[in-house]
Amino acid sequence: MQHSLLTDPNRHKRRLLKAILLIIFMVSLVIGSINLLWFQAYSIGALNYISMALCALIWLYYQHTHNLRVAVWLVSGAVMFNLASFIVLAQGGGYSLIWLTVLPPLVFFLLGKRAGSWVTAIFFAAALLYFYTQMPHLPPQRLATGAFLNIAEVMLVLFLIFRFYEGARSEAFAELVRISTMDKLTGIYNRAKLDDVLEQHIELMDRSEQPLSIMLLDLDHFKVVNDQFGHLQGDKVLQEVTKVIKRAIRKTDQFGRWGGEEFMLICPNTSAENAACLAEKLRAAVQDFDWQFAVHITVSIGIAEIAARQSSVQALQAADKALYRAKNNGRNRVEVAGHAMP
Repeated sequence: MQHSLLTDPNRHKRRLLKAILLIIFMVSLVIGSINLLWFQAYSIGALNYISMALCALIWLYYQHTHNLRVAVWLVSGAVMFNLASFIVLAQGGGYSLIWLTVLPPLVFFLLGKRAGSWVTAIFFAAALLYFYTQMPHLPPQRLATGAFLNIAEVMLVLFLIFRFYEGARSEAFAELVRISTMDKLTGIYNRAKLDDVLEQHIELMDRSEQPLSIMLLDLDHFKVVNDQFGHLQGDKVLQEVTKVIKRAIRKTDQFGRWGGEEFMLICPNTSAENAACLAEKLRAAVQDFDWQFAVHITVSIGIAEIAARQSSVQALQAADKALYRAKNNGRNRVEVAGHAMP
């Protein structure tokens, strides 16, 4: 099943992981060759080629295992190894400091806000300690006390900026997911999310061989409510029906608005017979609710148990036919696909 960015929060990490590995590989190749051929800086050149090898190994590991969590930690570790090695080889030279600025964006984006905060803080603290110990051995023009303090300030600013950015990005993504998957009026799943959840449960059912049933619930004579009392009152009815049903369903059931006055309930580990018992409970709860309307609200329900290797479209068609049978047989009743109800 294909996932969009909205349903796959790790997609940006996978893309960033591949981009970082490619960038480090290419930059290490170019810079390593220049160091070896032009400057005869064999130690730094060897470090660049080691970086290339690490990138290749991490890429092969990820391609083989698809373990994103381990891969991002390996990349973060490889970046820190390169930075630390370069700083030590440069003996704390001022020009080596600029490379520290690449660490916060990488580890915050790859590891997230919490892990990125710890990794950056620990690495920056270790780097500052190293530079501090090297200061007495360096010429004043290479790393004076003022320069050291400026470096510490820059590290702090980078740490705070990227920590804030990653926190804001995570919150914005979570809100975007919530908006894209929830029905605004009722606060339950929308149709797009229901489609996704149903596909996931069907895949799980095929592996576990546990029963899976779905039901479509449609409010009876809802058009009369809108016509006589207005659409705002109709919206309130939909909200109240949502509350009534949510109180009656089980924690494992997945409930959402299918469209208009129609709802869907996905019932894992539930046979058609058990789903019918639950549906009767829901029907009675809606019927017995004090609506305070001249038109009393009831609900018709169609149920289908999903068979092995049956598609979601076929299951929905079966539930829809059962729902229409409930409508044609007088409304305010439950019908099960393939079963005759009294």
